Amino acid sequence: MSEKQSMKELKSRHWYIPIMILTATGLLIAGWSLPTLELTKVIFFTSTYSIWAGVMELWKAGLYFFAGLIFFFSMIFPMVKLLGLMGIWFVPLVPETRSRYLDWLELLGRWSMLDVFVVATLIVLIKSKSIVDANASIGIYFFAGAVSLSMLTTNVMNRLARR
Repeated sequence: MSEKQSMKELKSRHWYIPIMILTATGLLIAGWSLPTLELTKVIFFTSTYSIWAGVMELWKAGLYFFAGLIFFFSMIFPMVKLLGLMGIWFVPLVPETRSRYLDWLELLGRWSMLDVFVVATLIVLIKSKSIVDANASIGIYFFAGAVSLSMLTTNVMNRLARR
């Protein structure tokens, strides 16, 4: 059986990996709190929703399933993935275990862009109605950046682990 070592020990010259994870974490937190969707009703009334505010509004409206779904896939899942990447980088693991974890994170990470797709679909559906106008706000770009950076980091770490 192989000896347990952290990726940090094995790949110490790749110092940028933790920075990529921390940057993705910062982008994710910004994506949660910044406005993601802006709804304008009859020109005068504008409402903006962040991911967190959207979850709270769904909860208040009694749409618990959708609130839970968005909360899990937009907030819990991406943060657990980033914590997993940080753990894989710093915690000593057997190479086979590390590769298996990274393969799972890479596979599951593809579902992270589902939220961006949902917001885009919502905008298209709302724009098809003439009473309300919907536009993406800055938060969706931060969120998409976080998801993309975490997917890139997972891919880079997976390639490094296989060398």
